[in-house]
Amino acid sequence: RDTIAVIGMACRLPGAPDVATFWRNLAAGHLAVGEVPPERWDASRFHRSTPQPGRTVGKWGGFVDGIEEFDAGHFGLTDEQARCLDPTIRLFLETTADCLRDAGLEGPELAGRDVGVFAGARGTDYAARGGIRAEVPESDPNFVASHVGQHFDLRGPHLVVDSACSSSLVAVHLACQSLRSGESEAAIAGGSSVLLDESPYLEFSAAGALSPTGRCAAFDRRADGFVPGEGSVVLLLKPLHAALRDGDPVHGVIEGSAVTNDGRTMGLTTPNPAAQAAAVRRALRDAGRKPAEVGMIEAHGTGTAIGDPLEFRALRTVFDEDRDHRDGPCLLGSVKTNVGHLLHAAGAAGLLKALLAVRHGTVPPTLHCETPNPRLDLEDSPFALATGARDWPLPGRPRVAGVSSFGFGGTNAHVVVAEAPPAQLEAAGERRRSRPPIAFERRRLWLDRPDAASVPAGPSADGPAPRAALRLAFR
Repeated sequence: RDTIAVIGMACRLPGAPDVATFWRNLAAGHLAVGEVPPERWDASRFHRSTPQPGRTVGKWGGFVDGIEEFDAGHFGLTDEQARCLDPTIRLFLETTADCLRDAGLEGPELAGRDVGVFAGARGTDYAARGGIRAEVPESDPNFVASHVGQHFDLRGPHLVVDSACSSSLVAVHLACQSLRSGESEAAIAGGSSVLLDESPYLEFSAAGALSPTGRCAAFDRRADGFVPGEGSVVLLLKPLHAALRDGDPVHGVIEGSAVTNDGRTMGLTTPNPAAQAAAVRRALRDAGRKPAEVGMIEAHGTGTAIGDPLEFRALRTVFDEDRDHRDGPCLLGSVKTNVGHLLHAAGAAGLLKALLAVRHGTVPPTLHCETPNPRLDLEDSPFALATGARDWPLPGRPRVAGVSSFGFGGTNAHVVVAEAPPAQLEAAGERRRSRPPIAFERRRLWLDRPDAASVPAGPSADGPAPRAALRLAFR
């Protein structure tokens, strides 16, 4: 089967307006998590150090700078249209435009062609701030993909995927299927997520899911919950044979992918390690790879006391089947320790990290992991935690990595990526060069929320109790 080439990449992430900055931050072990910016909401009104109804133990997150600003003219929108447009859509539009530039394209080259758009996303309540207007329906969640298709005149399938945390990786899986079936000749795939207000913090805190220390300590003894994040990641995908034929740049390849569901468990939010293992096993089989060939796993790794060991157990189930300790360790890490949990865009952020790692031959450090969780039993496993920047652990072999993303509600995805095949690239000849990023002329175009004094602080003390099912999933 033909592998899928990644011919364009772009991102706008906490502390990183572009891919080059994102990689530098990762390699340097940079933390892009901080306190909630005051222009988003007044965190002091909602934050309490101990769990309370209508309050949150978390006041930290990974936030994108300048999310209130947008270049309306670049996308043919009026100021009023842009002001009413959900920032989730705006981020995805901008990142897509930069992704095409990275592929050496302006956009018109794809007009009228069978190019698919697959976005992992969920809209926010942003448009409701403007009341009922003609522009507001264009902020519905399905328009995350539709705005891209409209602007660039793309004729392939346009899908918005919402499987919670696994949304963007599932979107990539569906894009690869569309390409392999011939339905699409190229595909834009990724995710976008925005932390608009305090609402998710209140919900996740009530569920016992948020870190009260503001650090996502994935696979560490101190793991106490996740830290939310936001951002957008977009990839441009194409069958490898077509990318080589057309002179496209090739940043890496997607060799295989799979999606499973937890099925019946103790509750909708309770993970199923067997189903997670099935996703990893099927993706490896789809890629034609064995566990012994994988040098890095970019884990879901949310930093929870139960979720991380369950994920580790699922990985061991697969890797113990076909890996000798003499093969060398497979390095395990999580980008959530750097930028937070990007919710619907989380899988795409992990995938971007893995693609950059296989390209550079370096596994970036996972932060806040000085004392591994004793439940992992690392000493008797094929894995080692990437607590510092490491050269690729399997020298002399093709660099292969796996990426996991597990949805809150049971949809699990795993993708296998590898470095661009050097011999095939050399034989195919000169590649088209990437173009510089767009110099967007952004201005503040933003619907301010109602006055803070009129915004309720959340459920009252006699309001609904935290959902026990949510607690089960994260503790």
